[in-house]
Amino acid sequence: MVNCSALFTKAAFSKSTSNMTNEISHDEPIHFRDNLTLLISNLSETCWNSLSRKIHQKVAMVFCDDISAIIAGHSDETVKRIVRKLIEHESINGITLLDGTETRIDKHSAVIANGTAGDWCELDGGYRHALCHGGLYCIPALIAEAEALNAQVKDVLRALLISYEIIAKLAKCFEYENLKLHGHASLAAIGAAAAIGTLRKHTPEMIFKAVNSASTLVSPGPFDHAVKGALIRNTWPGLAASNGLRAVDWVELGVIATETSVYQVYKDIFGASCDPRILKNDLTETWEIEEAYHKEHACCQYGHSAVEAARSIIENHGALCVSGISSATLETHWRGKLLSNPAPQTTLAGKFSMEHIVATTLKHGNASTEAFNENSLFDPDIVKLRNNISIVMFEPELEWPNDRPARLKIELTDGKVLINECLSAKGGPDLPFESADIENKLRNLVVGKLSYLLEPLIKILNLKDDYLNASWKDIIRK
Repeated sequence: MVNCSALFTKAAFSKSTSNMTNEISHDEPIHFRDNLTLLISNLSETCWNSLSRKIHQKVAMVFCDDISAIIAGHSDETVKRIVRKLIEHESINGITLLDGTETRIDKHSAVIANGTAGDWCELDGGYRHALCHGGLYCIPALIAEAEALNAQVKDVLRALLISYEIIAKLAKCFEYENLKLHGHASLAAIGAAAAIGTLRKHTPEMIFKAVNSASTLVSPGPFDHAVKGALIRNTWPGLAASNGLRAVDWVELGVIATETSVYQVYKDIFGASCDPRILKNDLTETWEIEEAYHKEHACCQYGHSAVEAARSIIENHGALCVSGISSATLETHWRGKLLSNPAPQTTLAGKFSMEHIVATTLKHGNASTEAFNENSLFDPDIVKLRNNISIVMFEPELEWPNDRPARLKIELTDGKVLINECLSAKGGPDLPFESADIENKLRNLVVGKLSYLLEPLIKILNLKDDYLNASWKDIIRK
């Protein structure tokens, strides 16, 4: 990564593998603490104007992409009911919601509302190397704080880049044997704290303290809540954003956690394995945000290859009459197989049901937000088809970047068999979106009363200086 002044050299990071292994085994918590300190110190020296246009472009893509996801989420009726509860104590001098009502409420209610909306439609981006939606964990808090501070857009993007790097490396540093903890609950508060601490221009030491404090404010949200459709899961990013914001407030008052809290929470309490070396790997060479993925389809990314296999069948054979499908077999990766649920009862469960993902895509010809609305759950054709879909393992198991493949075989009532496969869905680092793809997504989602934001977001996406130098408050408040 490019810094204004190189306080740390690559040589200073180097140690032999044997020495490092011994250090970890004897005092892993201290080794982790030191590497986290080094990571934050190094990142804090980052200057936006010294970064490459390639990095500027990727950060702007993540920012604009997740803003569109927040806007889309605010159109959901359940989100609207949540917002109505939150605005019971609205304030004319508060923070703007991205729901088109021009309502302003207190900062914490705003980040809860926007964070909840951010993952509601499953259109926010993620990170391919760990269960971490770095943008979602940082942006709701960032845009609220930016409005309150009257911060420039480029400072918001810089804070997003730095906080994304911190939370992505932490997510990759701690590994679990299975999918038991959801990152929306267990990671997001740290991302928010890192983002707020950076935007407030705190010292590396203060950001380090905020990250540790935020780690004690995370929640042990079960991963299977998404598969089972427990809607409380969708509120986790918003609640975490509020906790991360408050963690920085507390640190400023001297109310802090211990310096090894992050390690204690994830290793000792949550039971993850830990590799502290990840925190300082490639510090001068790459950015984790370059491994971010973007979403075209409004469902779990594990199912995107299945969507694209289904769409390819439609493109090759024309629109299918779902009632004319006798049965279907989906070959999927091990993560996808965990998402088998032929009878989802909520919209969230539908977005995490491989059977529903395939069936509603075949019925609608796409996997848009409309294809996953509540009516789709109980559509007789879709219900019947879901019950006639078999989920099996894709053989042989493939390596990165084709580790999330799908092969779909459809048997029609007339005996005809249709087959197609997708080894890797578009949107990840191997098949990346271009800025034009994000612009198209913005045009589809930033509509209605919020259409005034479309041009500014496109200008930010295209790195126009007058918008990068503008204040977020001026943009969001017209």
